[in-house]
Amino acid sequence: MADEGLNRIGAMLEELSSRFELVVEAVSGFGGKVDKLKDEIFGQFAEVGSQIRFISDQIGENRNGVTALRSDFSAEMVRLNEWLGKTRVEFRDQFASSEANLRGAISSHTNGAAVEAAPQLDSDVGRDVVESLRKLSAEIKQANKAVSNLSRKFERFDDRMTVQVKDQDQRLKKIESGSRRR
Repeated sequence: MADEGLNRIGAMLEELSSRFELVVEAVSGFGGKVDKLKDEIFGQFAEVGSQIRFISDQIGENRNGVTALRSDFSAEMVRLNEWLGKTRVEFRDQFASSEANLRGAISSHTNGAAVEAAPQLDSDVGRDVVESLRKLSAEIKQANKAVSNLSRKFERFDDRMTVQVKDQDQRLKKIESGSRRR
């Protein structure tokens, strides 16, 4: 009977050993799946990191573009203001000169010739004023055109930014949906 008990214990140990081998085999299969899942998660983190770096680079480039655009716009505005100021000064100088010439001609001529010279100077002053106004009008048109061009450039830049941000959002959503499905 003692031998019978020992034989039973031996058979039970052999059975436990074979079951333990099955458990070890199953666990090692899970270990491979866990390693694969771990590698996939690290890959996803690396992808998200590269996307964040890409977005950060794009933001930096866009900031540089906006800064350059602001600088160009500011320089153009300064140039236009200087141009308009110069035109105003020239107009005032021409007007003052024409007025002084007219007064001088009137005071130096006291006879009928002075009266004829005065309408002539008057028409000269009128032509000078008209010419100055034409120049000023042309310069204002050029300034408006420059401001319009800058405005269009800024709108195109803004449109490109909007498209880039939407594209990036779509890429991130695609990555997120791909990681959820797995």
